[in-house]
Amino acid sequence: MLTPGFKDMLNGMGRRISNLRRQQGLTQEQLAEKTGLDRVSVGYIEQGRRAPKLSTLYTLAKALGCDMGDFFA
Repeated sequence: MLTPGFKDMLNGMGRRISNLRRQQGLTQEQLAEKTGLDRVSVGYIEQGRRAPKLSTLYTLAKALGCDMGDFFA
Protein backbone atom coordinates (compact mmCIF):
# COMPACT_ATOMS: atom_id res chain seq x y z
CA MET A 1 0.00 0.00 0.00
CA LEU A 2 1.28 3.44 -0.93
CA THR A 3 1.52 6.10 1.75
CA PRO A 4 -0.39 9.34 1.18
CA GLY A 5 2.87 11.30 0.87
CA PHE A 6 4.19 8.94 -1.78
CA LYS A 7 0.92 9.12 -3.72
CA ASP A 8 1.09 12.93 -3.58
CA MET A 9 4.65 12.84 -4.92
CA LEU A 10 3.63 10.51 -7.78
CA ASN A 11 0.65 12.73 -8.66
CA GLY A 12 2.82 15.86 -8.70
CA MET A 13 5.53 14.19 -10.74
CA GLY A 14 2.94 12.94 -13.23
CA ARG A 15 1.47 16.42 -13.64
CA ARG A 16 4.92 17.88 -14.28
CA ILE A 17 5.72 15.21 -16.88
CA SER A 18 2.37 15.85 -18.55
CA ASN A 19 2.98 19.62 -18.58
CA LEU A 20 6.46 19.18 -20.06
CA ARG A 21 5.08 16.85 -22.74
CA ARG A 22 2.35 19.33 -23.67
CA GLN A 23 4.83 22.21 -23.77
CA GLN A 24 6.72 20.22 -26.40
CA GLY A 25 3.50 19.72 -28.36
CA LEU A 26 3.66 15.94 -27.95
CA THR A 27 0.81 13.50 -27.48
CA GLN A 28 1.17 10.61 -25.05
CA GLU A 29 1.51 8.32 -28.05
CA GLN A 30 4.35 10.40 -29.52
CA LEU A 31 6.19 10.45 -26.19
CA ALA A 32 5.69 6.71 -25.92
CA GLU A 33 7.23 6.21 -29.37
CA LYS A 34 10.23 8.41 -28.46
CA THR A 35 10.85 6.45 -25.26
CA GLY A 36 9.96 2.90 -26.22
CA LEU A 37 7.16 2.84 -23.64
CA ASP A 38 3.57 2.07 -24.47
CA ARG A 39 1.00 4.86 -24.39
CA VAL A 40 -0.89 3.33 -21.48
CA SER A 41 2.28 3.36 -19.35
CA VAL A 42 2.86 7.03 -20.16
CA GLY A 43 -0.74 7.75 -19.18
CA TYR A 44 -0.44 5.86 -15.90
CA ILE A 45 2.77 7.71 -15.03
CA GLU A 46 1.14 11.06 -15.81
CA GLN A 47 -1.90 10.13 -13.69
CA GLY A 48 0.30 9.11 -10.76
CA ARG A 49 -0.98 5.53 -10.99
CA ARG A 50 2.44 4.02 -11.68
CA ALA A 51 5.77 4.54 -9.93
CA PRO A 52 8.34 4.50 -12.74
CA LYS A 53 11.84 3.09 -12.37
CA LEU A 54 14.77 5.50 -12.41
CA SER A 55 15.73 4.25 -15.85
CA THR A 56 12.25 5.14 -17.13
CA LEU A 57 12.48 8.63 -15.60
CA TYR A 58 15.88 9.08 -17.25
CA THR A 59 14.45 8.02 -20.62
CA LEU A 60 11.48 10.38 -20.24
CA ALA A 61 13.75 13.27 -19.27
CA LYS A 62 16.01 12.65 -22.26
CA ALA A 63 13.02 12.52 -24.62
CA LEU A 64 11.60 15.73 -23.15
CA GLY A 65 14.95 17.54 -23.20
CA CYS A 66 15.04 18.18 -19.47
CA ASP A 67 16.69 16.92 -16.30
CA MET A 68 15.09 14.26 -14.12
CA GLY A 69 15.07 16.82 -11.32
CA ASP A 70 12.53 18.85 -13.29
CA PHE A 71 10.00 16.10 -12.56
CA PHE A 72 10.33 16.77 -8.82
CA ALA A 73 10.65 20.58 -8.78
